[in-house]
Amino acid sequence: MPDTLKTENELKVKKASTNQMADFSTRVSLVELIMILMLVGLVFVFYFGMKQLQIDKANEAVAQTKFESIVPTFSKIIEAMESYRKTDEFGDYPITLEELNLGDINTKDFKFDYSPDELNVIAISQPDFGKAGIKVIYNLRDRSYTVDDPNPEKKPTVKDEWLPQE
Repeated sequence: MPDTLKTENELKVKKASTNQMADFSTRVSLVELIMILMLVGLVFVFYFGMKQLQIDKANEAVAQTKFESIVPTFSKIIEAMESYRKTDEFGDYPITLEELNLGDINTKDFKFDYSPDELNVIAISQPDFGKAGIKVIYNLRDRSYTVDDPNPEKKPTVKDEWLPQE
């Protein structure tokens, strides 16, 4: 027999070894599967986390813009209060904001109020701001701003960095 002719047994052995190699190359171990799932999970965590971060930043920017729109009104009220006190014969502040004749100072996002006992000018957020009940308080005696948020974990909120500095 020539060397080029192969016996049936040699062909069967060769086919069996290629089948084993094919089976081995297509099998995925449990460790490899877990690694692939972990990588996919990491991609999803970072992708959706970054999307949520972008949404939160955009909502915060809208809230900051709404708040910054009332800062000039705060300044106008404070200046009117001080000028009223200077012209008052007893040197007192007014009893109500209506005495200042400033017109309609309330907006759809904030309503202004005045507490004559504590000498506080208060801006109270309305539902159009995104959350009702946030109080931005300016104390005329101390000349300082404070924020009173009944639920600071819920967004949006007013941050201390947004308050005017004197």
